[in-house]
Amino acid sequence: MTINVEKPRPASPCIGACGIDPATGYCTGCARTGAEIAAWGGADEAERQRIWAALPARARTLGLQMRRLPWRGASLLDAIETRFATAAGTFVVGVPGAVAEVLREPDEPFERVREADTLTVRTRRAALRVEAPAFLTAFEIAREGRTPLIALAVPTGRADVAGPTTLTALGTDPQALLPRDADGLLFDMGLGRRGVRFSIRCAPALAPRIAAHCGTPWPQDLARIGAAVVEHSPVRVVETPCLRAEIDAVIPPPDGRSPEGPHTHLLPDLLAQGEAGATGLPLPKGYLLAALFHPA
Repeated sequence: MTINVEKPRPASPCIGACGIDPATGYCTGCARTGAEIAAWGGADEAERQRIWAALPARARTLGLQMRRLPWRGASLLDAIETRFATAAGTFVVGVPGAVAEVLREPDEPFERVREADTLTVRTRRAALRVEAPAFLTAFEIAREGRTPLIALAVPTGRADVAGPTTLTALGTDPQALLPRDADGLLFDMGLGRRGVRFSIRCAPALAPRIAAHCGTPWPQDLARIGAAVVEHSPVRVVETPCLRAEIDAVIPPPDGRSPEGPHTHLLPDLLAQGEAGATGLPLPKGYLLAALFHPA
């Protein structure tokens, strides 16, 4: 028996900031016309795709800083996979002050695994797993004279509540993506921030030195375990809604520079500013940033 599965229709371009520009007749939020907005619910897939195709030029005409992209589910994973496979830029997962930067060199071997609504890509040095439920949304962020950024975001209500505020042992890591110390112990650094978790995965030689300081509040815990972490450079794990990034690269000393390629940043002073996304990023109200893609 053959079962025909209908493809999901394209997502709506609406960002919840509605208003018609009198000069062009386009919505100042999504760049559709009033007639297109009214007819959207009954439009077939071909008509919706036609409208989507017209929006980039209209957004430029209006000078919009941000617009929603039509990617959703499988098409969103396709876009992420293509950018990783072609080494087109860097995926930055986290919040200012606590991020993992995932990228690969053009000639660097990599692996990709696609399972239902999940994509995993990895090199020897870094890995990224993305789950793509319908609510994971992509936005294009315009930059004058430069290639736009791509922001992945979720409605705030879809983000986990804040995690622990002290260094906390999480046990073994059944979701490990990189092989180094995959059976080691995972420790949450205790940022206490909604929508982001920064952890380290420790080998047996390091785990007892970290465990001895569990219960220490952030950022005092970093001061206590920082020397041991720099010495061992454990795998760092950064998780945001729908994404998990892992980095296996040398951690520089406090006065050193991050290595070329994949790396992490964990900066208490920047975290203390409380930014939920990149400074000045024009996401729609009610959305929480999960990751940014910076074109090369």
